[in-house]
Amino acid sequence: MTFTAYPLITALHTISGPTVASDRDDIGRGLFVGSGDSLAACLLLERFGHRAQSAGDLAWIDRPPPGYNTVVGVSHSGRTAATVRAVEAARTAGRRTIAVTAHCSSPLARAAHSTVLAPAIEVDEKVPAAGYVALALAALTLQGIDTNGAAAAVADDLALLADSHTPVDERWPIRPPDAISVLTLPDLRSAGDFWSLKLIEATGLCARSVPLEEAGHVDYFIGPQSHLSIHLIGSQGIARHQRLAEALAGNGHHVVSIAVPSLATGGEPMWSEIAMAAYGAHVAQETALRWDRPPFRGGAVPMDARHIQTPTDGS
Repeated sequence: MTFTAYPLITALHTISGPTVASDRDDIGRGLFVGSGDSLAACLLLERFGHRAQSAGDLAWIDRPPPGYNTVVGVSHSGRTAATVRAVEAARTAGRRTIAVTAHCSSPLARAAHSTVLAPAIEVDEKVPAAGYVALALAALTLQGIDTNGAAAAVADDLALLADSHTPVDERWPIRPPDAISVLTLPDLRSAGDFWSLKLIEATGLCARSVPLEEAGHVDYFIGPQSHLSIHLIGSQGIARHQRLAEALAGNGHHVVSIAVPSLATGGEPMWSEIAMAAYGAHVAQETALRWDRPPFRGGAVPMDARHIQTPTDGS
């Protein structure tokens, strides 16, 4: 399959902006909570002064932190138990609550004061990325971002990424490394977090996202075991990325640098970051094939996630 025929690109060109099922009032200072892919989408809102937090942090301490006017629960299915419980705890504490989900009748939507519906992106994926894209676009509407045409813009950036980079080439180690680090600055923090999740899903290896400078302080000492360092490069800190990549390579790391090509031509940073994140799912899938590690261990690890979801009957 050539990447130009990648189903997600085609699917994104068929949708419009998110459907907003409530008034888009000013949410003040928002706390965006989610888990996994949803939390990665929440991280996009930090550049606007909001905070992204694991839903479990709020759910299991049962008390929202001070200083936030609104708590936004983000879950594609609307059934992630920690996110539902976090929104319920916030509502009990007197906070305004909003659900961002693809399912208006889900437990999350019922728990919140109001709901923003994520757009439906119908696509068959081995390593999923469409849900992240849908949630990211929906969550951004709460910030007042105009998402009309955004899905098509993400698709165009995704195609440009594919044309500019070989997903997995000789820079990747032949055999699986002991661990993987994904290095970013804040302009690609959401993408870096999403890449680490997809690499774990696809390869079953330990992977984590890390701020660029922290990698300079810590990852430099990783060794002598095999380690893969992936640099996701936006429009900032390019020279610093390059210097650190050279240092890590000198210490025996396999280093791969991937830049967002559309930013060099004046593209919209927000759509470019979402595209970079989605590209990570494809790279993770290709990496798993290179190392003969089928995504989700070929079905040995189930994807139904029943252990983290509310019952289907809502009880």
